[in-house]
Amino acid sequence: MKQYENPSDVHELIASKELVLVFIKTSQCGVCDAVLDKTKQLLTHYPEVNGCLVSMETSPAIAAEFLVFAAPTLLLFADGREVYRQSRFIQFAQWEKQLQGWTESLR
Repeated sequence: MKQYENPSDVHELIASKELVLVFIKTSQCGVCDAVLDKTKQLLTHYPEVNGCLVSMETSPAIAAEFLVFAAPTLLLFADGREVYRQSRFIQFAQWEKQLQGWTESLR
C-alpha cells in the first residue's frame, strides 16, 4: 500500500482507478497499525482494489477534505465516489462483503 501526502495525488488516484481504498491513520496508534496489517492482508485477495495510505499528521489536508476526525478510518471509492466508510471500530467481515460486492459489480 503506497503512502500519499499530497491531496491532488490522492484525488488523481481516486479518479483514475475503479476501486480505491483510502486508509487514514495516525502514527502513535497501535490499533491503526493492527488494522493496517489486517487491511493489507485483506487486499491481497482483491488485487483490483488500489490501496492508499495517508497519515493524519503529515497530511492533515487530506483528512480534512474527506472529513476524517478519528483514526483509523477506511474509505472505499468506486468510480470516483465514496461508497463505504468505517472509522475507529473496523469490522472486517463487513469490509470483505463490501469489497467482494464492488469487485463483482465492476467485472
